[in-house]
This record gives sequence, structure tokens and C-alpha cells, in this order.
Amino acid sequence: MGFLDRFKRKKEPATAPEAPAGPGSAPEPDTAAVILLGEDVGWAAVTKAVEERFGAQALVSTDNSAPNAPAMTIRLEGVEFFCSYLAMPHPAEVYDLSSLQEGLFSPQEREELLSHRAFLVLAQKGGGTSLAEKRRVCRLFTRLAGALAGLDGAAGVFLTSAELLISRRVYLYHAAILEKNWEDPEYFPVPLWISIRSGQKGEVPMVGTWGLRQFGFLELWFLDAKSPWPELHEKLYLMSMFQITGRELYQDTDTIEFTLGNPSVFKELKGALFIVGGGV
Repeated sequence: MGFLDRFKRKKEPATAPEAPAGPGSAPEPDTAAVILLGEDVGWAAVTKAVEERFGAQALVSTDNSAPNAPAMTIRLEGVEFFCSYLAMPHPAEVYDLSSLQEGLFSPQEREELLSHRAFLVLAQKGGGTSLAEKRRVCRLFTRLAGALAGLDGAAGVFLTSAELLISRRVYLYHAAILEKNWEDPEYFPVPLWISIRSGQKGEVPMVGTWGLRQFGFLELWFLDAKSPWPELHEKLYLMSMFQITGRELYQDTDTIEFTLGNPSVFKELKGALFIVGGGV
């Protein structure tokens, strides 16, 4: 059995992966993130970064009528994004970033992220009307967020839909991989869009995704898995990418074999798919 064959479910779904069925199966049409800045870099540096990376034509309009929150509209490949600048820490009453103990950062980077001095709100409204369009928006979004995270003084990115905190170093690393694979429709920068979390179900440990729902899928969770943490990360990232790119659709009662002859089964419970058994 080939490596990628391990992630194929053993029962054909009733619908194509591009149109997952059931309640809550449509992607979330809006996409948003916060770019955390370790210092007040100034609005001029932000607009300059966009123009240098994408050309002056990408900057559709700017609005400086609110001096404490200047904003601009950016257009990439026909998709419009809104970006505003606030020279203040991200409000804890909106989301307390210090509550996030898991994410893509080192301990030192976490402290830098939490001690940010300013932030950008980056948003795209209404573009993710189908899985294909959501993919397209998110890939363009990653490209734009990568340019902004590349600002001198940037600390990292907070993805609101997945409650995922990512250091500047990690974000730029994966954004660069996306650039190398831009023409490959089967590649999607999953680590920048899906959070991997650990938890407990009673006394039983769990590890799973947080953020697949924004693409119209149930979250995937391993229940009582024994495999090392890096292996579980890899499996969840690959399974997420296969669904987001339309190659697979995992559903209740499907089975999957990570090792030949030792199947795991998907069991839907409370809005998530639990992957049980199989010696994982």
C-alpha cells in the first residue's frame, strides 16, 4: 500500500467531495485573520509592502478618514480584501490570545506574539461560496498575509476561524512553500489554516483538528491514539488537505487503513468525526 493510499476511505461517499452534504456543510463565505505587529510600524509601511509585493494596481483604495484606524482595499486576481491598521494591542475582550497554549510558535515566539504593540485586521467578505472558491480565497489570503507578516517588526498571525496563533517565522516558512507549489492544485497550506489540538474525553486522550468546519467539513479527532505526536500531526494535516483539495470526503462509518489489514473506523459524534481503533 502506497503512503498516500493510507488516507483513502474504504467506502465511496454518496456525494462528490466538492459538494459535501448535510447540515453545516457549506464553507464559511468570510475569511479573516489578524497580523500581530511587535511594534507600531506605521500605515505607510503597510501600504508600501502591498505595493512592492503585488504592484500599485493591487491597492484599489485607501481610507484615512479615521486616523486611528486607516484602511485599504486590495484586489488580487479579482478578489478584494480589506485591511485596517490599529496601533494598539489586540483587545482581550474580543479574543484573549494569552489563553492559547497550543499553536505554531516557540516559547520565546509566544511571548513576542503576546507582547505585540499593534495589529492589522485582514478580511475577505463573501468569497468562499463553494469549496473551490474557498480554497482560492485562502490561497490568495495566505499570499497577502505572508507579505504583511514579512514586515519588519511583524510578530505573527492569528487565524480567527481556527483560533490558531502562528509565529512570523512559521508563517513565512509555509507561505514560501505555497509559492513554490502555486501551480499545483493538489497543494494547500493546511498548517496555516487548521489547528491541531489535544484534549480529553473522560480519561481518554484525544488529538484532532480545529478549523475544518470553515471549509464545510467535520473536525477530525483521534481517540485514544498511541502513535507519537508528530505522526498524528502528519496524518491530520494530510487528511485535512485531501478533503480541502477535493480528493477525499470522510464520513460516519467509513473505514481507513493506516497500516494494511488494521482498519480504523470513523464515528460521528457532536459535530466531529472520531477515528477509532486500528492501532493508531
